[in-house]
Amino acid sequence: MFTSRDKAEVKLYFDSNNEENQKILDQCPHLYQKFDKDVTVNDRINGIEDSEPTIRNGVTFYPPYYLYNSHFMNYYGSYKIPKLNLKTRRELLVNPIDGGTVSLDFFELGEFKEDTPTIVINHGLTGGSHERYVQYFAQRAYKEKGFRSVVFNYRGCAGNPVTADRAYSAVQLDDIKFVTEYLTKTALPLVKKWFLVGFSLGSAILVNYMADAGKDSPYLAHVSISNPMNMVECTKNLSSSYFNNLLYNKGLANNLKRLFRKFDGRLEKYATKEQIMAAQTIADFDDLITSKMFGFETAHDYYLAASSSKSIRNLVKPILFINAIDDPIAPASGFPWNDFKSNPNTILCCSRWGGHLGFISYEDHMSWSDKAAVEYLSTFLNDNDEINNSKTE
Repeated sequence: MFTSRDKAEVKLYFDSNNEENQKILDQCPHLYQKFDKDVTVNDRINGIEDSEPTIRNGVTFYPPYYLYNSHFMNYYGSYKIPKLNLKTRRELLVNPIDGGTVSLDFFELGEFKEDTPTIVINHGLTGGSHERYVQYFAQRAYKEKGFRSVVFNYRGCAGNPVTADRAYSAVQLDDIKFVTEYLTKTALPLVKKWFLVGFSLGSAILVNYMADAGKDSPYLAHVSISNPMNMVECTKNLSSSYFNNLLYNKGLANNLKRLFRKFDGRLEKYATKEQIMAAQTIADFDDLITSKMFGFETAHDYYLAASSSKSIRNLVKPILFINAIDDPIAPASGFPWNDFKSNPNTILCCSRWGGHLGFISYEDHMSWSDKAAVEYLSTFLNDNDEINNSKTE
């Protein structure tokens, strides 16, 4: 540990008038432990106005000494942490709205009961159930509390065929609505407690779905990890330094170009192949394709509509957000601090380090955010939900 305790303190933002929030936090030792000091303006994050937390916190998060740099953290979390290769069972689904194909991957970690509490997972930009961050989360949720986990793989992702002109985005909610209805009414109709977890872009889809569904959503509680809260600010940050531009802006744009090759001639109404291949950044690609595909004039217009930051005050069901201040993709400058502190349904948890989908702890070289997320979801279980699945290690 190479820095002060105050810098490592995990900062929490929530409506202190809602006693239920404090009850939840008291059950989550990786999120909150009592710390008898008052909050002052000196507790702001990088001096950002209104970013002083709701309460001081005894929980600290330190990465291993070689992962204090967010780029190293991101690389380790994405490529160096050992693969799990968890077994899955896939169901391909065709959305009747337009014939687009998505899939659901059910992790086969043991024998589940028909009513086992179940987590639906939204992956990141071009990911799927194979991603390390997805598999480690699902494994922990199962080992800690016996949760069943199901991954929602988007159109063209994780081996899904392309069967429609439309792709996916943070504002395309037809598919999450479709898989939610299928899971709750057809695949697992006896499950009474459903949870929704999103990573990166998947968390933006999650929040936009929550805002649209309101109280009608079947999900009891939600977790958002590394949410690109304000996509306009994200775009600025991706271009703010040589490494951000090279590693993430160009890197993610190249991932999108590779994925969208599957769409072949379906994209010609928006741009030529030459124009698409010439795109150097995510904003370039979204200007050419994503914005037009989903009815926006420019990428900027799409980012305004897609950003979670605009919806925080309107969320009516419980949700925990976990973000790192050093995230090179989702900067803290885009966080609506006061909205989190005034909405009784939201809790925002910010660590000083963790990068984007990293959060590797010095204690055990495992994800601290996974521990915190599973603790949070577990508070919505009760004695009758004690899961007694037949586990296989």
